[in-house]
Amino acid sequence: MLASHKTKFTADSIEKKPGDEFKFACATYQLDSEGTDRHGDISILEYHEKSINVLSVLDVGGVLDLWWRDENQLFGACASGELRVVQTDKDCVLNKKGAAKLSDGILLAVDGCSDSVVTSDTLGSISSIEPDSLKIKTSINSAHGAQGWGAEVWGLALDRHDTNLVYSGGDDCLLKIHDLRTPHTVATSKYHTMGVCCISPDPISPYQIVSGSYDENVVHWDTRNFRQPLRTVSVGGGVWRIKRNHDNTHLLIAGMHSGFHVVDMEKFVVTQTYTGHESLAYGADWLSQGFVATCSFYDNLVSVWHSGV
Repeated sequence: MLASHKTKFTADSIEKKPGDEFKFACATYQLDSEGTDRHGDISILEYHEKSINVLSVLDVGGVLDLWWRDENQLFGACASGELRVVQTDKDCVLNKKGAAKLSDGILLAVDGCSDSVVTSDTLGSISSIEPDSLKIKTSINSAHGAQGWGAEVWGLALDRHDTNLVYSGGDDCLLKIHDLRTPHTVATSKYHTMGVCCISPDPISPYQIVSGSYDENVVHWDTRNFRQPLRTVSVGGGVWRIKRNHDNTHLLIAGMHSGFHVVDMEKFVVTQTYTGHESLAYGADWLSQGFVATCSFYDNLVSVWHSGV
């Protein structure tokens, strides 16, 4: 560990700020002791000279996922069911810009591109949002779940080559492909044996994605054949986040109880494991020059370390 920082609430998501080498956003989400009120914030942090400096903190209630639309605009999936937009100024000070109530449940994930945003929730639904107006363009209800109940949609990602395609992973153990132009699921995989938590589409090669699950497996897919994966690697803990480095040569894995892991994409093996956190490994992202920022839940810890890449 090169540097560490303690957050006020339990930390769950980290996203590198576009255009900055060592600045990143961190989200937190925490229930009070009675389990009734949700608290949390978004902070902008910077790794500098072996320390983590807090540039700004904004109280927005519990946030479970983050996505940068550009270098100044940040979207947060909130426990209130809101999609919240915050803006950073030239000094990286956060300011509230807008919010839209999208769900009666908890928003679990957010992803997007410049002109489209997708969210998922605890009720099994997926929504496509116009990012400026925050109006819902398309909703897929009961994307996960069966017989009248909705399964939490933990994993969500927009395809990088065809933004009509959305990948989702649910507590029902299913990995799915949806086309926003039709209400029907395009393809479904039952390969994972536990809930699917995260999905990472390949930004360079079409039809290539990586999924992660509570079953501890990181799985490489060609989406044209969902019957059999290309490759798998186990990381010894539930796979909560998958992040690709800038060169698309390595994956950074948040492995919950087993710590954080670096996976070589060519050999599809773990090349480094980091266990400097004492709680659930949840949030992670690549910074520059092989450095990574990670966060863990119950110990409120943010760390910066080197991946060896």
